[in-house]
Amino acid sequence: MKKLLTGAIFASALFLAACGGSSDTVTEGGADASAEGETYTIQIAHSSPATEDRLEASLQEFKKNVEERSNGQIQIQTYPASQLGGEREQLEAVQLGSLEMAALSSGPFPGFFEKMMIFDLPYIFANEEIAYEVLDGPFGQQVLDTMLEETGIRGLAWGENGVRHFTNSVRPIESPEDVAGLKIRTQENPAHMAMVEALGGSPNPMAFSEVYSALQQGVIDGQENPVSLIESMRFYEVNDYLTLDGHVYSTFTLIVNDAFFQSLPEELQTILQEEALVWSDVQRDLNREQVAAGLDYLKEQGMEVVELSDEQRAAFQDATAPVIEEYRSILGDELIDGLFEAIAEAESN
Repeated sequence: MKKLLTGAIFASALFLAACGGSSDTVTEGGADASAEGETYTIQIAHSSPATEDRLEASLQEFKKNVEERSNGQIQIQTYPASQLGGEREQLEAVQLGSLEMAALSSGPFPGFFEKMMIFDLPYIFANEEIAYEVLDGPFGQQVLDTMLEETGIRGLAWGENGVRHFTNSVRPIESPEDVAGLKIRTQENPAHMAMVEALGGSPNPMAFSEVYSALQQGVIDGQENPVSLIESMRFYEVNDYLTLDGHVYSTFTLIVNDAFFQSLPEELQTILQEEALVWSDVQRDLNREQVAAGLDYLKEQGMEVVELSDEQRAAFQDATAPVIEEYRSILGDELIDGLFEAIAEAESN
């Protein structure tokens, strides 16, 4: 799929965000409804910042494309910055049908769909390109299909939250031993928590909106997130050290309540699904650009950035290998073996 690169996307996103969404009523679908031009309003929630962030910008592009292709039959309203609650509340609302769509990190999924933790196992992807092949291929679709069967939540496409790295205010992290004793904020994700414990740290799960103040007040020593969020959330103001260890490739998943999706006329379902795949490309492109610029900016702001050698990163892999074995009993050998087979195939391409 053709990549849509970005300059004007952020600007158009800000304009579209200012325009707001439609207040038309959602109605039940069918072919007749489409012919009669019924309007469907879709609310999309997420927890990333409302401005200068790749997720909201990409969703504004998604909004524009869907509204244009549907001739206005679908109207989209976005709710960034946890306006409709944290990610856990957003996911629950989509499952219950009180919210049509959300773009969520992997953090809240384990309490609803345990198998999503397969992508949160530590140090499994060597780079983003391998992750793309696995997620966009048969294995990634299998995970989404299983989620639909078990939860009634349809995954339309995988986006990119980014490669997660450690920051802290105590010391540079260059080896697993440097994590020992640090209080690290994690998402409410058991796999992330187990990883920090395996490295000797103390995981402290908390809502994303609380992290800055917790770092500022010394409640926690550090946190782990992609570069784009470290920049946009200004964590460089309260943490001095960034280690580019890339412990988890973190996804965004664009999800929709399946009952709502099935209520749409077939042609509108097709538009949503196709434009979700376009969104995936746009969002990943924006994220890569934000990460490249963000890393330079973090250095300019005085963060000490540690880049690990292959040997250093291997030490982190070795220290956290027991986490993967532990999750065989939780996720099953078939799923974990399937993941590593998909990774091996992607690496051979």
